[in-house]
Amino acid sequence: ACSSSKERIPEGILPEKEMVSILKEVHLAEANFELLKTNSKEVAQNTLLNNYQEIYSKYNIDENEFQQTLEYYANHPEKLEGIYSKVLEDITEERSKIDQQ
Repeated sequence: ACSSSKERIPEGILPEKEMVSILKEVHLAEANFELLKTNSKEVAQNTLLNNYQEIYSKYNIDENEFQQTLEYYANHPEKLEGIYSKVLEDITEERSKIDQQ
């Protein structure tokens, strides 16, 4: 039999590459929430909820799919670490582009 180094991801679990994009947006939305809540916690919470809905809509997923996927990767730490390394890399790259402007 042919053994693959890539373990098959169960149905309903988002691929790692997609999870990188989603988590990047989620963390940016949560960082924005932290900045906004000093002025108005209510406005910040509404903004965060709207941001989550926009992210789910953009990637055609729902909160349940996101949570299940996060749980799956949390139970596979080596995969989650790879995802977060890429998230960090992408955010750092974006920041350096912004800094250059």
